Amino acid sequence: MALLDRCRSLRERIAKHDSLRRAHKEAEAFRDRANALEGIQRELSGAMRKVEVLCVKGLEVAKLPDPTAALAARDEYVAELSDSSSEGGNYSRFKRSVDKATREVGAAVSKALETVKRDLPTIEEAFLKQVELIPTYAEQVARIRKERDVLFAKADPAGMSPEELAAFLDRRDDLRKLADLLKPTEFPKEVLDFFRAARQQDGAPLEKLTDTVRAWLQQRDQLKNVRVRVVPR
Repeated sequence: MALLDRCRSLRERIAKHDSLRRAHKEAEAFRDRANALEGIQRELSGAMRKVEVLCVKGLEVAKLPDPTAALAARDEYVAELSDSSSEGGNYSRFKRSVDKATREVGAAVSKALETVKRDLPTIEEAFLKQVELIPTYAEQVARIRKERDVLFAKADPAGMSPEELAAFLDRRDDLRKLADLLKPTEFPKEVLDFFRAARQQDGAPLEKLTDTVRAWLQQRDQLKNVRVRVVPR
Protein backbone atom coordinates (compact mmCIF):
# COMPACT_ATOMS: atom_id res chain seq x y z
CA MET A 1 0.00 0.00 0.00
CA ALA A 2 2.80 2.34 0.80
CA LEU A 3 4.15 1.85 -2.71
CA LEU A 4 0.73 2.42 -4.26
CA ASP A 5 0.28 5.58 -2.19
CA ARG A 6 3.67 6.84 -3.28
CA CYS A 7 2.83 6.14 -6.91
CA ARG A 8 -0.51 7.89 -6.57
CA SER A 9 1.14 10.87 -4.89
CA LEU A 10 3.81 11.03 -7.59
CA ARG A 11 1.18 10.91 -10.34
CA GLU A 12 -0.70 13.76 -8.67
CA ARG A 13 2.45 15.81 -8.39
CA ILE A 14 3.25 15.19 -12.06
CA ALA A 15 -0.27 16.17 -13.06
CA LYS A 16 -0.02 19.33 -10.94
CA HIS A 17 3.38 20.13 -12.43
CA ASP A 18 2.06 19.67 -15.97
CA SER A 19 -0.92 21.86 -15.13
CA LEU A 20 1.37 24.58 -13.78
CA ARG A 21 3.57 24.38 -16.88
CA ARG A 22 0.53 24.78 -19.13
CA ALA A 23 -0.68 27.69 -17.03
CA HIS A 24 2.78 29.28 -17.19
CA LYS A 25 2.93 28.93 -20.97
CA GLU A 26 -0.56 30.35 -21.31
CA ALA A 27 0.40 33.27 -19.07
CA GLU A 28 3.49 33.93 -21.19
CA ALA A 29 1.38 33.84 -24.32
CA PHE A 30 -1.07 36.32 -22.83
CA ARG A 31 1.76 38.61 -21.73
CA ASP A 32 3.20 38.56 -25.24
CA ARG A 33 -0.21 39.36 -26.67
CA ALA A 34 -0.79 42.12 -24.14
CA ASN A 35 2.62 43.69 -24.89
CA ALA A 36 2.02 43.52 -28.63
CA LEU A 37 -1.45 45.05 -28.33
CA GLU A 38 -0.17 47.72 -25.95
CA GLY A 39 2.43 48.78 -28.50
CA ILE A 40 -0.21 48.96 -31.23
CA GLN A 41 -2.50 50.92 -28.92
CA ARG A 42 0.23 53.50 -28.18
CA GLU A 43 1.03 53.91 -31.86
CA LEU A 44 -2.61 54.21 -32.90
CA SER A 45 -3.44 56.58 -30.04
CA GLY A 46 -0.50 58.84 -30.93
CA ALA A 47 -1.50 58.90 -34.59
CA MET A 48 -5.12 59.73 -33.76
CA ARG A 49 -4.05 62.55 -31.46
CA LYS A 50 -2.05 63.99 -34.34
CA VAL A 51 -5.13 63.68 -36.55
CA GLU A 52 -7.06 65.70 -33.96
CA VAL A 53 -4.34 68.38 -33.91
CA LEU A 54 -4.29 68.61 -37.70
CA CYS A 55 -8.08 68.88 -37.88
CA VAL A 56 -8.22 71.55 -35.18
CA LYS A 57 -5.64 73.57 -37.13
CA GLY A 58 -7.78 73.29 -40.25
CA LEU A 59 -5.46 70.96 -42.17
CA GLU A 60 -6.76 68.26 -44.45
CA VAL A 61 -6.20 64.62 -43.50
CA ALA A 62 -6.77 61.81 -46.00
CA LYS A 63 -9.74 59.51 -45.47
CA LEU A 64 -9.19 57.38 -42.38
CA PRO A 65 -9.87 53.63 -42.38
CA ASP A 66 -13.27 52.24 -41.45
CA PRO A 67 -12.87 50.74 -37.92
CA THR A 68 -15.85 48.38 -38.29
CA ALA A 69 -13.77 45.27 -39.06
CA ALA A 70 -11.29 45.93 -36.26
CA LEU A 71 -14.08 46.51 -33.74
CA ALA A 72 -15.85 43.30 -34.77
CA ALA A 73 -12.59 41.33 -34.45
CA ARG A 74 -12.03 42.86 -31.02
CA ASP A 75 -15.50 41.88 -29.83
CA GLU A 76 -14.97 38.32 -31.03
CA TYR A 77 -11.66 38.10 -29.23
CA VAL A 78 -13.09 39.53 -26.00
CA ALA A 79 -15.89 36.96 -26.15
CA GLU A 80 -13.30 34.25 -26.76
CA LEU A 81 -11.35 35.21 -23.63
CA SER A 82 -14.33 34.32 -21.49
CA ASP A 83 -14.62 30.87 -23.10
CA SER A 84 -12.15 28.51 -21.48
CA SER A 85 -12.62 25.94 -24.25
CA SER A 86 -11.47 28.37 -26.95
CA GLU A 87 -7.95 28.04 -28.37
CA GLY A 88 -7.38 31.71 -29.15
CA GLY A 89 -7.84 31.62 -32.90
CA ASN A 90 -9.56 35.02 -32.95
CA TYR A 91 -6.49 36.80 -31.55
CA SER A 92 -4.66 36.57 -34.87
CA ARG A 93 -7.61 38.04 -36.74
CA PHE A 94 -7.96 40.82 -34.18
CA LYS A 95 -4.25 41.70 -34.31
CA ARG A 96 -4.22 41.73 -38.12
CA SER A 97 -7.23 44.05 -38.13
CA VAL A 98 -5.77 46.59 -35.69
CA ASP A 99 -2.34 46.38 -37.35
CA LYS A 100 -3.95 47.25 -40.68
CA ALA A 101 -5.96 50.11 -39.19
CA THR A 102 -2.87 51.49 -37.45
CA ARG A 103 -0.80 51.41 -40.66
CA GLU A 104 -3.54 53.17 -42.62
CA VAL A 105 -3.97 55.88 -39.98
CA GLY A 106 -0.18 56.33 -39.86
CA ALA A 107 -0.04 56.66 -43.66
CA ALA A 108 -2.76 59.31 -43.61
CA VAL A 109 -0.93 61.28 -40.93
CA SER A 110 2.41 61.01 -42.77
CA LYS A 111 0.83 62.32 -45.95
CA ALA A 112 -0.69 65.28 -44.11
CA LEU A 113 2.63 66.06 -42.38
CA GLU A 114 4.47 65.99 -45.72
CA THR A 115 2.04 68.65 -46.92
CA VAL A 116 2.77 70.70 -43.79
CA LYS A 117 6.49 70.44 -44.43
CA ARG A 118 6.14 71.54 -48.05
CA ASP A 119 3.87 74.43 -47.05
CA LEU A 120 6.25 76.17 -44.65
CA PRO A 121 6.47 79.94 -45.25
CA THR A 122 9.28 80.86 -47.64
CA ILE A 123 10.90 84.19 -46.83
CA GLU A 124 13.81 85.21 -49.00
CA GLU A 125 16.74 86.54 -47.01
CA ALA A 126 17.66 88.88 -49.88
CA PHE A 127 14.25 90.52 -49.59
CA LEU A 128 14.57 90.88 -45.81
CA LYS A 129 17.97 92.54 -46.21
CA GLN A 130 16.39 95.15 -48.44
CA VAL A 131 13.39 95.79 -46.21
CA GLU A 132 15.47 96.12 -43.04
CA LEU A 133 17.13 99.16 -44.62
CA ILE A 134 13.89 101.00 -43.80
CA PRO A 135 14.24 101.97 -40.11
CA THR A 136 10.56 101.46 -39.22
CA TYR A 137 10.72 97.85 -40.48
CA ALA A 138 14.03 96.82 -38.93
CA GLU A 139 12.45 95.45 -35.74
CA GLN A 140 9.83 93.50 -37.68
CA VAL A 141 12.47 91.96 -39.94
CA ALA A 142 14.51 90.92 -36.90
CA ARG A 143 11.46 89.21 -35.40
CA ILE A 144 10.72 87.40 -38.67
CA ARG A 145 14.29 86.13 -38.82
CA LYS A 146 14.12 84.89 -35.25
CA GLU A 147 10.81 83.10 -35.75
CA ARG A 148 11.97 81.64 -39.07
CA ASP A 149 15.19 80.27 -37.61
CA VAL A 150 13.36 78.65 -34.68
CA LEU A 151 10.75 77.14 -36.98
CA PHE A 152 13.20 75.72 -39.52
CA ALA A 153 15.44 74.33 -36.78
CA LYS A 154 12.60 71.86 -36.15
CA ALA A 155 11.23 71.57 -39.64
CA ASP A 156 10.44 67.84 -39.59
CA PRO A 157 7.01 67.37 -37.98
CA ALA A 158 7.06 63.60 -38.58
CA GLY A 159 8.98 62.91 -35.36
CA MET A 160 7.02 65.32 -33.17
CA SER A 161 4.63 64.44 -30.40
CA PRO A 162 1.05 65.73 -30.78
CA GLU A 163 1.84 68.56 -28.35
CA GLU A 164 5.00 69.53 -30.23
CA LEU A 165 3.10 69.38 -33.52
CA ALA A 166 0.41 71.75 -32.20
CA ALA A 167 3.08 74.25 -31.06
CA PHE A 168 4.93 73.90 -34.38
CA LEU A 169 1.77 74.66 -36.38
CA ASP A 170 0.99 77.68 -34.20
CA ARG A 171 4.49 79.02 -34.74
CA ARG A 172 4.19 78.39 -38.48
CA ASP A 173 0.93 80.36 -38.62
CA ASP A 174 2.45 83.22 -36.60
CA LEU A 175 5.41 83.40 -38.97
CA ARG A 176 3.12 83.39 -41.99
CA LYS A 177 1.14 86.31 -40.56
CA LEU A 178 4.36 88.26 -39.98
CA ALA A 179 5.62 87.48 -43.46
CA ASP A 180 2.34 88.51 -45.07
CA LEU A 181 2.85 92.00 -43.69
CA LEU A 182 5.98 92.33 -45.82
CA LYS A 183 4.62 91.92 -49.33
CA PRO A 184 7.18 92.71 -52.03
CA THR A 185 4.60 94.87 -53.82
CA GLU A 186 4.56 97.15 -50.75
CA PHE A 187 8.17 98.13 -51.36
CA PRO A 188 8.79 99.69 -54.80
CA LYS A 189 12.35 99.55 -56.05
CA GLU A 190 12.66 103.35 -55.85
CA VAL A 191 11.81 103.22 -52.14
CA LEU A 192 14.38 100.52 -51.44
CA ASP A 193 17.00 102.43 -53.47
CA PHE A 194 16.26 105.58 -51.47
CA PHE A 195 16.74 103.91 -48.10
CA ARG A 196 19.81 102.06 -49.31
CA ALA A 197 21.37 105.37 -50.31
CA ALA A 198 20.22 106.98 -47.05
CA ARG A 199 22.47 104.58 -45.12
CA GLN A 200 25.54 106.05 -46.76
CA GLN A 201 27.62 108.57 -44.86
CA ASP A 202 26.30 111.58 -46.79
CA GLY A 203 22.75 110.27 -46.97
CA ALA A 204 20.64 109.91 -50.11
CA PRO A 205 20.98 112.50 -52.87
CA LEU A 206 17.88 114.61 -53.48
CA GLU A 207 17.18 112.96 -56.83
CA LYS A 208 16.51 109.71 -54.97
CA LEU A 209 13.51 111.38 -53.28
CA THR A 210 11.24 110.78 -56.27
CA ASP A 211 7.51 111.35 -56.39
CA THR A 212 7.01 107.63 -55.82
CA VAL A 213 9.20 107.71 -52.71
CA ARG A 214 7.47 110.87 -51.41
CA ALA A 215 4.04 109.31 -51.87
CA TRP A 216 5.14 106.08 -50.19
CA LEU A 217 6.53 107.97 -47.19
CA GLN A 218 3.50 110.19 -46.93
CA GLN A 219 1.09 107.22 -46.94
CA ARG A 220 2.95 105.79 -43.94
CA ASP A 221 3.36 109.13 -42.14
CA GLN A 222 7.14 108.93 -42.55
CA LEU A 223 7.72 111.98 -44.70
CA LYS A 224 8.14 114.02 -41.52
CA ASN A 225 11.24 111.98 -40.71
CA VAL A 226 13.06 113.05 -43.88
CA ARG A 227 15.63 115.82 -43.44
CA VAL A 228 17.26 117.79 -46.24
CA ARG A 229 20.88 118.73 -45.64
CA VAL A 230 22.94 120.98 -47.91
CA VAL A 231 26.62 120.14 -48.00
CA PRO A 232 29.36 122.20 -49.60
CA ARG A 233 31.01 120.85 -52.72
